[in-house]
Amino acid sequence: MRPVCAALVLTALLGTLATRAEAQTCTLDFTIEVTQGVGTIRPGARLPGHAIYTGLGRSFRQEGGSTAHLASGEMTLGDSISGPIWTLVTTSRGNAADLIGVYAHHVSGLNVAGVEFEGPMALTLFGAPGTRADTAPPTEQAEWDAMTLRRAFSLHAHGSDMLAGTVLDLVVDCT
Repeated sequence: MRPVCAALVLTALLGTLATRAEAQTCTLDFTIEVTQGVGTIRPGARLPGHAIYTGLGRSFRQEGGSTAHLASGEMTLGDSISGPIWTLVTTSRGNAADLIGVYAHHVSGLNVAGVEFEGPMALTLFGAPGTRADTAPPTEQAEWDAMTLRRAFSLHAHGSDMLAGTVLDLVVDCT
């Protein structure tokens, strides 16, 4: 490929990116009240969760008006369940609920009756349309607290089963 042609392709690709997300590190501590259990994890059980991620400064628009903000970090649940965080997804001011979602993949630490719960593992907070001013990554506790429509956690096992619950006691610190 000629240098001029390569430069045009790169410019076109960069032009498709949404505004660059400012790199930040956020720590989330939360509790999950299980609503759909698996194995010995029963509905009503409370499991501690923790996540830490750093935005990579790259964001892009997705279907339905959502924006993906690439990130790296780790999400853990209980003593042994964990996976790398790869993205934060946000929506704002669309026809559907606003969203802040933190997503981990390649999860390990939960195997029930030979079924590996490898993810995705998601912490998803929903607010009424217009709760969020924009799709930028949230940086303040109040932005996370405003998402009161539904606060959900899920960990999937490739369509076989799902551990799910309600997010309680979410404390967020972004620097």
